[in-house]
Amino acid sequence: MITSTNNQLFWYKAINPNFAKAIDFALNTDLSSLPVGRHDIDGDNVFAIINEYTTKPFEECDPESHRDYADIQIMVTGTEKFGYIPLNGQQPSIAYNEEKDVALYSIPEEDLSYIRLSPGQFIIFFPTDIHQPEVYNKAPELVKKLVLKISVT
Repeated sequence: MITSTNNQLFWYKAINPNFAKAIDFALNTDLSSLPVGRHDIDGDNVFAIINEYTTKPFEECDPESHRDYADIQIMVTGTEKFGYIPLNGQQPSIAYNEEKDVALYSIPEEDLSYIRLSPGQFIIFFPTDIHQPEVYNKAPELVKKLVLKISVT
């Protein structure tokens, strides 16, 4: 897991060519004008998803992990908390779904570390990270977020 401000995102282009494509897209696109939905960058290797939703209490948000994709999540509007714990042998409560590239977990709140993101900040999750998106900070609020899906397989 990596987190910082958007003006530091360029550092992570060196991870691999797919990261470079995703980050170039994020840095050269007016994210506030992108409509909700999927936006292809390089087919299934790199694509963007714009989400809008209202954040929820911890209990309503499932921690998850992926196998085939890393995520770069960039806050466009609103504030959201993310739970995090390294993937280290935890067993999913809902088995890995290959089509959706996701496994879900039941992890107690006290076992997760939380990071708050606001506009102008990003967080990167790798397949070695369990993360819990969509958690409200102080109260539910509408957020707009870019999720870059980057193939790492």
